[in-house]
Amino acid sequence: MSVINRATAHYAAQERLIISVPEWGDESGPLMVHVFPMTMAEVNLMQKIASKKASNIEQAANIIVVKAKDESGKRIFSINDRDKLMQEADYRVVSRIAEKIEEHFFGDLDTHKGNSDATPSDATS
Repeated sequence: MSVINRATAHYAAQERLIISVPEWGDESGPLMVHVFPMTMAEVNLMQKIASKKASNIEQAANIIVVKAKDESGKRIFSINDRDKLMQEADYRVVSRIAEKIEEHFFGDLDTHKGNSDATPSDATS
């Protein structure tokens, strides 16, 4: 298997976060927001849509717009939904979703330190 295939297989095998959002559900039940691990393309998109002085609130909206997906991996919000999400959605719900995403994927960084093998570039001479 090629290195790129191993890299993409590693990504595909990672745990997905599923967040139940009853406030945004319908008659079939709560909205289930699926969140896949962060890709470089998503980091790039978040940097493009964020202002240089983005507040925590703007960052919360940005992470939801970029990361909230349906079961198949399709985004449930477009970039154009960001302002409406910020101006017309319940802060408590938006904040709760963003916090769960951040905790799951960016959580306690101290917990993750030392969990990777050193690379040659990490070695000191």
